[in-house]
Amino acid sequence: MTEFESTARNNHRNGMNCAMSVYDALSAKNPNKTTPPRPRELGGMCGAVLAAEQTIREMGGTEEDIAEFEKRFTEKHKYLKCSELRGFFSGKCNDYVGTAADIVATML
Repeated sequence: MTEFESTARNNHRNGMNCAMSVYDALSAKNPNKTTPPRPRELGGMCGAVLAAEQTIREMGGTEEDIAEFEKRFTEKHKYLKCSELRGFFSGKCNDYVGTAADIVATML
């Protein structure tokens, strides 16, 4: 488990929402940080995914980088939208937070 994954998971366990958990964990690598996205604000997308993608963009990443992130995330969790990820189970959000932070940390 990377430091960023651990921090994101701990943030989430301590009450931060999914987007803020990932965005905060990756902020040490992001000198261009602004404000974190809100969960589901773009087409119902998972907040952890939105925060990861925003961080990638803020750090100069390309659309190809975003596509690579989405490929890696969906390989592990199959979906990008919150409703599809959660389905009837809400206990997996911490896994999505950890995965998103870990993928971005290894990409940048």
